[in-house]
Amino acid sequence: MVRKISRMLLLMTAIAVSSFFPSNLSANEWKKPTETENVDHLNGAIHQKQEFRFPDGVTYWAHKLTGQRNMMPYVFTIPIQGNSQNMMFRYRAYDESKKPYWKVVTLDQVQTLPLASGFVETEGRYIWLGKPITYVDKGRATIEEKPALALPIEVKQTTSGVELVVKLPMKAGFISEMWALDSRDPLVPWGEQSIDSVWLNLDVTEKAKWLYDGYYYQSPSTYEPTSESSFWRIPENYVLRSFLYTGGSKAARDMGYVMLKASLKQQEPEGYWKTQPRSLWLSDDYGIPEGFYDTRFNTGAADLMLRGCDQYQENDFCQSAKKYAAYFHNHAAMNRFVIAGVQQGWLVSDYATATNPMIQTHVSLNHQLAEINFLYKSYLQFGDRVDKDLADIMLYGVVNLGSQWILGNGDLHYAYFPDGTFGRPDYPFLTYNDLVETQRLYRQLHGMDEMTLALLIDSKLMWMQLNNVQYR
Repeated sequence: MVRKISRMLLLMTAIAVSSFFPSNLSANEWKKPTETENVDHLNGAIHQKQEFRFPDGVTYWAHKLTGQRNMMPYVFTIPIQGNSQNMMFRYRAYDESKKPYWKVVTLDQVQTLPLASGFVETEGRYIWLGKPITYVDKGRATIEEKPALALPIEVKQTTSGVELVVKLPMKAGFISEMWALDSRDPLVPWGEQSIDSVWLNLDVTEKAKWLYDGYYYQSPSTYEPTSESSFWRIPENYVLRSFLYTGGSKAARDMGYVMLKASLKQQEPEGYWKTQPRSLWLSDDYGIPEGFYDTRFNTGAADLMLRGCDQYQENDFCQSAKKYAAYFHNHAAMNRFVIAGVQQGWLVSDYATATNPMIQTHVSLNHQLAEINFLYKSYLQFGDRVDKDLADIMLYGVVNLGSQWILGNGDLHYAYFPDGTFGRPDYPFLTYNDLVETQRLYRQLHGMDEMTLALLIDSKLMWMQLNNVQYR
């Protein structure tokens, strides 16, 4: 994963910061929503509508129009009662230095909303509106946004309040979407600096997209297809991670469930989530085609299922996490390097493909640690001893190599390669965070620190401090 664009890691960092704020979701308080999906064949487009109705009165809805002929836009309205002077739209804007901040406008002052995701708020009505989007499906779970075609939401004054008019273009070969979370009660407790800043970092419209079938991230130049305005459906949803590990709001609780359900639909019957685009460097280095298995993204997705299993007490999420664990056990058994030591250890390949199941790739330290952490957490949640046993073997794979991971300047090697060498520059802080989490879980299970992990943590931290690397 080292050659993928670093913006992804910046977002992960922001979400790691948000983890300092505890979730307020109790499984005893959670009640499952009703879910419906309808498909209509309109004159010029296929119209899909998805809806989740939560027992507390919150409704999530999403519209998707797949254009077949050039027609007038599909139009629907959102009526809001009350005084428009007391209706606010809160959205993310940027100052001259490109720093984000919350900008608020009242609905009596505008005829259209900015083309941005934001929150309409008035007494008794709170709506998180997604940004209307029009795009082209490029295949391989990749879309290309067409910003010039998106239409802003109109604000019409009525005798009882306002009417938001949504217009989704219907054009042959194009897809238009819009989603929202609608509530009678506040969705986010604005005013707390910590919460305000956390939500500023949650991107569902700019470098990332929340769409009808999942979470998309800006396509790296090393993926195919790609373009400056392309986005690919990534297995690990970083916004969802914040919702599940931060919580603190009705929006996080309910959208977390919606996003997990979308991820569930993308999981393959074998238990993993495909990276659908072709990676040029994986193709060149290892002959791996599109539709491959990336252990880091997959383990991240499975970790979210594990968290959702606990928070929502949803059996489907629990079974998803178990299914992935079983898939990973099989992957580790077939694609491993045996590392000699007092206790034999394994290093598990970062990538795999169904077209060549026995292929061996390099092993990134951060991938290996993330997998260990997932297996330990799975054991703590489900009590299946085989998960802990595999995690222990993989941990031996790391610690048996000991100080060989450490460079002369104190930084760590990024990866171990099939020929037994180490190489590539490590991420500035991602691996450090993984090491700390592995140590925390090891301590929880064994009642003591693992000394080689402590050595690697200290060395990486010293390098980070010497190089002024900001971390959390």
